[in-house]
Amino acid sequence: MKSTIQVHLEYKEDIIRDIEIDSSSNLEDLHSAIITAFGLDKNELASFYMTNEDFELLQEIPLFSVDDKENSMLGMNEVILSSILTEEGAQLLYVYDFMKMWRFLITLTEANEEDITETKCIKSIGDMPEDAPEISFKAEKEFDPFEDAFDDFDEFNEYEEEY
Repeated sequence: MKSTIQVHLEYKEDIIRDIEIDSSSNLEDLHSAIITAFGLDKNELASFYMTNEDFELLQEIPLFSVDDKENSMLGMNEVILSSILTEEGAQLLYVYDFMKMWRFLITLTEANEEDITETKCIKSIGDMPEDAPEISFKAEKEFDPFEDAFDDFDEFNEYEEEY
C-alpha cells in the first residue's frame, strides 16, 4: 500500500516535500526519506512525536529505542507507518537536530492500495534555509507572579481611607 506523506518545515516561508513511501515501512525509513528530501546531515538525532489536535506532545518516538525499567519507548525502526498514521489527515511532529531544533509537520495526505517499490520525493516546494528558524518559547501572556498577589490587601486599603 502506498502512502503520500507531506513534510512541512516550520519556517516563515513554505518549505514542503511530498514523499511516497510504502505504508508497511517503519518510521526510520520515513526519517531517512526526510533527510534525503531536505538534504540534511545523516549524523544528527531526531524524534517523531505523537500529538493531539492542539499539537501538545503526547509520546516521543526516538531514533533509537530507550528501554529502562520506568519508561520503555519504541524506536523508529519498531513503529510501522500504517500503525501510527491511520487515516488521511493524521499528523505527527518531527524534530531533527536537537541543538538547532528543525521542526516539521508530518501529514498523511493520501493512502491507497497501489504497490510501491521505492521511497521517493515526488514534490518539492521551496529551498531549505541555511539556518534553522529561531524558535520562541514565550507564552501568549507574560507571566507575572505578583499580578494577583496583593489583591487581598485591597480591603485594608479601603478601610484605611475611611479614617
